[in-house]
Amino acid sequence: MAQFFGRLWDRAQGKLYVVRICENVFDELADKNKLLLDINSIHVATLMVYNSINKQLAGPHKDPPCMNDVAKIVERYKKEEGKAEGITLDEFKSLIMEWVHKDLRLVLANKAAVAIMAAPLLAVTAKNAGRKVPRVGDAVEKVPTPLLFTVFSIGLMFLQDIRAGKRLKEIFP
Repeated sequence: MAQFFGRLWDRAQGKLYVVRICENVFDELADKNKLLLDINSIHVATLMVYNSINKQLAGPHKDPPCMNDVAKIVERYKKEEGKAEGITLDEFKSLIMEWVHKDLRLVLANKAAVAIMAAPLLAVTAKNAGRKVPRVGDAVEKVPTPLLFTVFSIGLMFLQDIRAGKRLKEIFP
């Protein structure tokens, strides 16, 4: 059960989309025989990931790490034994997640803000429209408006995830 809620939390933050974007960029740039991303391609791959993230996830533009940060990482990998040829997919994902971590909290906050701002209007509008339906009007009257508010908030959070997922499929078929 905890694993289910953990995955749901990761999805709400946008981590699953970032992981999927990393996998697609890695597949595009990595050496197919060795399954390694060339160290000199890390900066290009990082820019591609951030470009896709900015297209996919709602909220303010996320800036990629500066060239100096990427150069330090490249130097660190060049000094490590066995890393001179390139990095694996897991290392690439963990590197990107380290850089993107603070931005993902903003993504969740933006999704929640949109849902919380729109839900009261939708709840009141739906309740007023439901009152006018002949056989349903009495049942709608008994449903508390705060319950509708909660349902619409959760629904709007999931709708934003579905929208981002469809855009991701358009970019990386």
